[in-house]
Amino acid sequence: MTHRLYRSFQGLLLLGICVFLVFKAVNGQLTWYINSRFIPLTIFGIIFLALLAQTVFTEIKRSRREEQEHAGHDHEHDHDHDHAPASLNLWVMLVPLLIGVLIPARPLDSSAFSTKGFNANSPLISADSSQQIFATESEERTVLDWIKLFNYEDDITQFIGQKASVIGFVYFDEVLGENQFFVSRFVVSCCSADGFAIAMAVEWDDAATLEQDSWVLVKGTIDSIQLSDRPAPMIVAESVQPVPVPEQPYLFP
Repeated sequence: MTHRLYRSFQGLLLLGICVFLVFKAVNGQLTWYINSRFIPLTIFGIIFLALLAQTVFTEIKRSRREEQEHAGHDHEHDHDHDHAPASLNLWVMLVPLLIGVLIPARPLDSSAFSTKGFNANSPLISADSSQQIFATESEERTVLDWIKLFNYEDDITQFIGQKASVIGFVYFDEVLGENQFFVSRFVVSCCSADGFAIAMAVEWDDAATLEQDSWVLVKGTIDSIQLSDRPAPMIVAESVQPVPVPEQPYLFP
């Protein structure tokens, strides 16, 4: 492989990754991969990749121009060289790009429960924000908020009977009884790779009509349920309405 051919592939791959990230940013799917607080850093990375690609293509154009200017001279700078180790770098860049392009983008769902598991009564994060959640209107609290309150507040009876309105995807599990299901979300600290699932029990007479992984808006009143020998929040649903996948499917601690 000539040096020029190697640099051409390198420039195309840099440009391809740049275009891929721009596409994900424009259609709002970047937050399916990373925490939203990293979006500015990703945009900086896109600009940097574009500049690198431009540098590579500029170098190739300069090399061609110099070759044309010295067409009659003997030059060895574009002869074949052993780029086997360097060619590996191209594959390192190509493989994740192919995975991103060929595998349809979708947020994490219950299929990840088998490897990641899920948690219904301990959010595995600090209680620093529990007081702020306590002051939030009950119908504005998320699944994560309710689990944190039940996990870190000593007196959970104060929440019983409060109104709740949460969005999540449906998950059926054998630990629940008839006409019960989990409304679930993934919590992401950095990226989807570190995401962990949380789930809030729901009791609804028509639970059997729901489909696994379908997104729903659950409205009702808060009750308590024992899961893993600990009290966990449960919604006694007054309504369960199908909704599209949110623009931001993950919750952030």
